[in-house]
Amino acid sequence: MNIRLTIMLVFVLALFGGTFLWFQFNPNQERIPNQPWLYKIDDSSIVHIEVSNGGLTVNYDKKPGGTTWYIQDEGEETEVLIEKWGGTPLLLSGPQVNRVLAKSFDNPAAYGLDPPASVIKVTERTGIVYEFHMGDPTPDGQNQYARLVGDPQLFSVPQIWAQVINRLALEPPYVRLYYVALSNSIDAIGVEHNDLYVEYHRQLGGQEWTITGDSESSVASDLWQEILPSLTVPPIAQILSDTIDSPADYGLEEPQTRVEIATREERPYIFHLGNTTTDGENRYAQRRGRQELFTVPETWAKMVEGLALEPPYPPQEGQKTDSG
Repeated sequence: MNIRLTIMLVFVLALFGGTFLWFQFNPNQERIPNQPWLYKIDDSSIVHIEVSNGGLTVNYDKKPGGTTWYIQDEGEETEVLIEKWGGTPLLLSGPQVNRVLAKSFDNPAAYGLDPPASVIKVTERTGIVYEFHMGDPTPDGQNQYARLVGDPQLFSVPQIWAQVINRLALEPPYVRLYYVALSNSIDAIGVEHNDLYVEYHRQLGGQEWTITGDSESSVASDLWQEILPSLTVPPIAQILSDTIDSPADYGLEEPQTRVEIATREERPYIFHLGNTTTDGENRYAQRRGRQELFTVPETWAKMVEGLALEPPYPPQEGQKTDSG
């Protein structure tokens, strides 16, 4: 063997051997452990999720052999809005811990864990249930105390992750006429009601909006700050049917109200408002291109129609005309 190659190999072996022995005989040297998990399971094996927070409890189920998730609500089930549900089972298949704060602790109330602020139960198809609790935020506000039932340790989990999980109780992802993630994604709105038609446009690159109807004007900003968010995720009272056999029975064949929401990401969302339900509390509605029959609150429907009947002009501009 070449003498130079032999010397090189001996040097490399000595280098690796020395490094190994240095770590072995320096146990106080800080090492970065793998971040632990509250638990770790296959997300496809999850069949039931229960989330309690703020006095509210919501249950979610996946039917045997299926992949669709449903919200359970007083004996009725509603399919989740997939745009908001997204990777929720994946988030709950292996909650990653920020830190292990204590191997055991005797005062859970000091961390907001007795009673807990949030209780989450995740059930596998085998029947195994993983229950964990979340408590107060940590002093830095970046994390939240947590514990796994049956495990004596005290953990912290990222606050942003905890907020996403808590929203499953506070804001269940019901299927809606349409869903716009952010109000600043909406660029234009058109509302037609009883032959009256008014358009609203966002000014290019800004937050200002204008009204185009009998006259053109800016909107009343104080009113618009309340109206615009309600048009991103419209409320829904109920999904009555997956398909509509006779739209005319609900006032949806020739609807009095037609609304178009234009965004920069998607094709325009177009929906129709029909008759008022027999109890007078809700209005039938349908999104163009979809078969589901919805009801929306009558108060919300009136607000939408008001965008055509009484546009939110600023004070003293309501009577303006094109001639000034």
